[in-house]
Amino acid sequence: MSALTPEDGHAWGRRLVRAWVILAGLTVVSVGAALTGGGGHRSSLVAVLVALVASFIKARQVLDHFLDLRRAGSGWRAVFTALLLVILGGCLILYAIAGWRGG
Repeated sequence: MSALTPEDGHAWGRRLVRAWVILAGLTVVSVGAALTGGGGHRSSLVAVLVALVASFIKARQVLDHFLDLRRAGSGWRAVFTALLLVILGGCLILYAIAGWRGG
């Protein structure tokens, strides 16, 4: 494995800073959706969907840029994407069940 050149290091740093800015921006979007999602203890479905989509994108950013999954094979990327969708889909289903039951 070869060492990083200064140019590679700068590109890597810019990529990580860009990923961090995306993560911070999505956090602001999630908080904004939660604050405008409706009164009381239950957020609106739209606010929950916005938060879940933001969570998916944030998880992909962390996996791709900070854990370097972007260099892994498509099989690994598909497995992690499927796991994310199962987890976030489960959260959405639990939210819907709680709303349906009046919880």
